[in-house]
Amino acid sequence: MNNAETKTPQGEGKKRIEEQRFEFVLFINDHIICQRYFHIFDFNEDSVKSLELKELMDNIVGVNNGIFGELGIIPKHLKNKSINYLWDNYNPYYIQTEDTTRGSDKIDNFQFEIKVDKNIVAKGGFSGNLFPPKVRYAVDIKEIIPSIMSEIRYFLSQKEYTILESNFVL
Repeated sequence: MNNAETKTPQGEGKKRIEEQRFEFVLFINDHIICQRYFHIFDFNEDSVKSLELKELMDNIVGVNNGIFGELGIIPKHLKNKSINYLWDNYNPYYIQTEDTTRGSDKIDNFQFEIKVDKNIVAKGGFSGNLFPPKVRYAVDIKEIIPSIMSEIRYFLSQKEYTILESNFVL
C-alpha cells in the first residue's frame, strides 16, 4: 500500500497520487522482509537530528537494552517465535549428534531502516544467528507492525528533543 489514489473533484478521469513521507524497512542479509509506508501527524523536523533517535532504534532492534539486557520489539518477537518453534519440535527421545547441535557457519544479519522523504534517518541491526534457521528465514512480523509504527510515531512527533551536534556520531 505504497500510494493512495484519490480522484480529484474537477475531473473524473484524473487521479492524484499521494506519496507517504515515512517508511520503515526490515532486511535480512540485504533482502527485504517487510516495508511499510505511513503518515506521522505532528512530525517534528528536529527529531531526525536527536539523541532520541538512538533510543527509538534500541526500542525496535536493540538486543542488550538497559540494565537487564532487554530486547527490542523485533528481537523479542523472534525470541517468542523461537521458543514456540523449539517447544513444538522438542523430542526428548531423539539422540542428538554433533551435526544436529552445531550451528550454521553462515552469518545472518537483520537490518532495520527508518526513512523520511526517501532518505535514511536511522539504521540499526542485530545478528540473526541468535535464532533457529527455521525462524529467521520465515519471519512474519504482521502482528508487531502496529507496535513498530506507534513507536516510530511517538518518537518522531515529540515536542522537545536533545539535538546532537553535526559532528557527533552514535
